Amino acid sequence: MNEAFWNGLFDTRWEDAPLGPEAIRLARHLRSLGYPERTYRTYAQMVVHLGRVLDLDDRADLEHVTEPVVQEFVDRHLPHCSCYRKPAGHVFAWAPRAFASFFSMLQAEGVVNLRPPTEVPYQEVLRGYEGYLVRVRGLAETTVTNYRRYVRDFLASRGQAVTIPELVRLTSTDLLAFSRQRGAALGTTAWNHLSLALSALFRWLELEGHGGRQLIGAVPLRRKYSLSDVPCALRPEQVRSLLGAADLRKPTGRRNYAMLLLIATYGLRGCDVRALRLDDLDWSSDELTIFSPKTGRRRRMPLTRAVGEAVLEYLRRDRPASSQRTLFLSHVAPHRPLKTKLSKWVKDCFERAGIKAARGGAHVLRHSLAVELLRQGESLKSIGDVLGHRSPETTFIYTKVDIDDLRSVALEPEVVS
Repeated sequence: MNEAFWNGLFDTRWEDAPLGPEAIRLARHLRSLGYPERTYRTYAQMVVHLGRVLDLDDRADLEHVTEPVVQEFVDRHLPHCSCYRKPAGHVFAWAPRAFASFFSMLQAEGVVNLRPPTEVPYQEVLRGYEGYLVRVRGLAETTVTNYRRYVRDFLASRGQAVTIPELVRLTSTDLLAFSRQRGAALGTTAWNHLSLALSALFRWLELEGHGGRQLIGAVPLRRKYSLSDVPCALRPEQVRSLLGAADLRKPTGRRNYAMLLLIATYGLRGCDVRALRLDDLDWSSDELTIFSPKTGRRRRMPLTRAVGEAVLEYLRRDRPASSQRTLFLSHVAPHRPLKTKLSKWVKDCFERAGIKAARGGAHVLRHSLAVELLRQGESLKSIGDVLGHRSPETTFIYTKVDIDDLRSVALEPEVVS
């Protein structure tokens, strides 16, 4: 019976329903972003549902559709709702996502007063700090992201006491107490990032004339000895086994396989893969341009046949239609560029391949390529060029895992004694 009312996009009864025109616009908006039919119809129906409830009190207009009103609808009406012949207690777990999409559309349309500002108390401080890191310090995007995350957690831990005068009155004891709690599970490198992020915060406040110099360096750095770490590297057969563990039957299978092959072939960082754009692939010359957000440098590499075919398979069969120029997109609408790290699903591939390693992230493949090139007799300079290293000292660490060459210069026990 209800199917007769669908015109292929929305229920024609919405045209005269409270908030119906807005629901129709939402359905069209979400379809243009690539949302599946069931999702955009369900989200639009939720807007009509809200409109019918508000219409009982003559409030079914955009002026009354605010965050508190929507929150009350979700928290109080939906748990006991029996509208549309649904039994009371029916779970509408997706309702917050529906209204988030609705507000996003209204803001894009220029209806700016619908969603009152919900800025956290420290937002202004955080914006100024981030601007200092970018414009004054000139830090890379990945470093700014890490520093911002630690300072955001620090400011959030202060509750409402996050004004600049209150921050500069803190003591080193306050910073150490936060650092011990936030950094309890951090390694040496991550701890040092936390320490440097907090120091940069108070260096910025001092530079702006607010004071706080006494808190610069209040959280001590942990000693990290040069070349003290040994890279975790896989053997070539393990790398092939890891590539074979990518499940191509999953919706994200071809995308993940192409990214995994790029990392294994060129030793890319995860951020390098996420930064790849369609224009970086020169199919006529079989070349690939790699931009590293960490260093801000570009390098050109030959595009191998295996990588080219894997990327083409993804582009032809799985990449959603989008105006985005980023190569790899989220499989879930609205199909934005990837933001999350790749290590989680790479670790899943390690488990499926039955590979046990000290580390299971994407960086292991970068180490594996460097060690294999070293074993094949490549110079440290050429390996550094492939990996995009600025200094030969960065590449030098891989000589410690060239066991065969080290064994050739090892002394016999009798000689040592």
